[in-house]
Amino acid sequence: MGVPSGEIIARPMVARACGCLQEFQHYTVDKYREQRKAKFQKTRCPVCVAKLVEEQRIAATLPKKGEAFKSLPTGAQISMVRRADNTWTGTLIADGTTVEAVGEGPQGVTLALARNWLLARGAGKATPAAATPAPAAAAKPAATAATPVKPTAVAAAPKPAPAPKAAPSKAKPV
Repeated sequence: MGVPSGEIIARPMVARACGCLQEFQHYTVDKYREQRKAKFQKTRCPVCVAKLVEEQRIAATLPKKGEAFKSLPTGAQISMVRRADNTWTGTLIADGTTVEAVGEGPQGVTLALARNWLLARGAGKATPAAATPAPAAAAKPAATAATPVKPTAVAAAPKPAPAPKAAPSKAKPV
């Protein structure tokens, strides 16, 4: 595509892929305006891109699922309740530290509780400054191990991949 030339004749607000409204510039000479606009609408705004990158950075610092569960001490107690709005809430009590999490399914809540407990005990890789909740990621507490932690954050369980379809049998019936 060529670079538009001339003066800007209009600045309509257009929705980006992230849902944010941003100014799109119309130039006097711009034969690729529709293609530029389509690309503009398919991309995220710089603020949302920065948020996504930060969320991914934080998610990379969380303990892996197996590491989180193996690190829980013997006698750890987890209790979960399904709410009327179909979300789950859970509490984990282990070695005098209590953490809470809320999520859409029991598996995601269990993992969020294990990760929260590790981070509250100082065993996680994340720093307290990076303890903001991320969408589609586990919740992270911002307190130290000396203080019992009671954060409430949303932890979304990952959706399983669809099962592969079985290939039709080539055997002929007898």
